[in-house]
Amino acid sequence: MRGDLKVIGFAQTLPRQIPASGTRYEVGEPLYSDTTLSSGLDVAGSAAAVNKYILAATDIVIIGTNKFGGIATSKALPYPTGTLVAHEAQSSNPVPWLGRVRGRAETVASVDTETELLLLFGDVVLIDYSATGAVDGGELYTIKEVGGADTSAFQLVDGNPAKQTLDVVIDGRGYRHDVS
Repeated sequence: MRGDLKVIGFAQTLPRQIPASGTRYEVGEPLYSDTTLSSGLDVAGSAAAVNKYILAATDIVIIGTNKFGGIATSKALPYPTGTLVAHEAQSSNPVPWLGRVRGRAETVASVDTETELLLLFGDVVLIDYSATGAVDGGELYTIKEVGGADTSAFQLVDGNPAKQTLDVVIDGRGYRHDVS
């Protein structure tokens, strides 16, 4: 169990449909979808079928482009090895603008003092994806401390310089696709 990210505070546990042959995910990793809110059919060229969620293999969440599926609270099926089967996962989804996602800062040297943290609060950011950054050589998810575009769905609200962690809240539009 990697446990890169945690949901702190107000959240809802929701079922998320995982497509067969998706990328294996662990507890503490973010799920997302990049498909539109159409009829529920597979969409050619998309990373996942409509209404299905996969492990984020990109920086997320960009409002109008990705929809956040929460932080996985269960492992991919089957658990140890083998090709994933279509299944239902459980994810923790913070209440927009209230519940928090906590994770390590992408660049910990940028958040090692209270003064540095105070300059960041209020910025909108993404969750950063690194394909091989974890200790076990797998995916690593951190929170970017550098402000992003206005379409970045997470807002920095707190942090801990001793632990080099950041807390973000999600804009409610991060749970939808095709919003303007």
